[in-house]
Amino acid sequence: MRLLETLRGVVPENYWHLIPSGHEEIGDICLLRLPEELSDFYPEIGKAVLERHPHFRVVAVRTGRIINEERVGEVRVIAGENRTETVHSEYDCMYKLDLTKVFFTPRLSYEHNRVAKLVRSGEVVLNMFSGIGSFSILIARRVKNCKVFSVDINPSAIEYLEENIRLNKVEDKVIAILGDAAEIEEPTLADRIIMPLPLKAYDCLEIAAKKITPGGTIHYYDTVPARGTKTQQLDKLSERVTTRLEKLNLEIEIPYKRRIRSLNPGFYLSVLDIRVLKRA
Repeated sequence: MRLLETLRGVVPENYWHLIPSGHEEIGDICLLRLPEELSDFYPEIGKAVLERHPHFRVVAVRTGRIINEERVGEVRVIAGENRTETVHSEYDCMYKLDLTKVFFTPRLSYEHNRVAKLVRSGEVVLNMFSGIGSFSILIARRVKNCKVFSVDINPSAIEYLEENIRLNKVEDKVIAILGDAAEIEEPTLADRIIMPLPLKAYDCLEIAAKKITPGGTIHYYDTVPARGTKTQQLDKLSERVTTRLEKLNLEIEIPYKRRIRSLNPGFYLSVLDIRVLKRA
């Protein structure tokens, strides 16, 4: 769905520059990020989306930035059924969630799939910021013999994670842990660590350094300022992380790095795959 094309004739032309290029499709909910300047048109926008895209049952707007540890922002329903809970399907997995209680974005679906493809049988995986389980459950569905320790500080995220574990029949592989990733005890060591929370990933590198096995991989997600070229941005992030891990007595290499998507204002979400060669 190209949102601007949907809203021509609904929003006056002098407001078109405020309309974002797209939307997020989460289950049967169309989630928009619209500026406050368009708030007078929210009902018309919601009605137009439902009329032209009837597979949606709810149209909602995310307002404000997501800045707290539980990664929950304000969501306002502007059309359709008055609810924010849905079931989202991704790579043959089902995820139940409520947009007002947990964080989820389908814009990370490529990363969910990419990381899951890298996991090998027998691995112990630690997902330090698991949310509702979009990394953890896909790994468990794909890999016959693995254990995925899934930690989150948000009680609602853990409740949905536990429900999604049952929904996807991976009770024997995914362990849900409510708590702060900086204070977790299990597992003692992991072959692979996933850190998909830019807000805290850098601060938790010391925990990851203690728990990663030599030969293991850390999937590290962080933001980079939109200054310089893409290569310069990723090189600067790599240098920052390498310096930190070397101080923590790890010898590493970074075989993969990528800018994932733009974030406002002026930042890109990026990922580094960090292979731990040995402890210094």
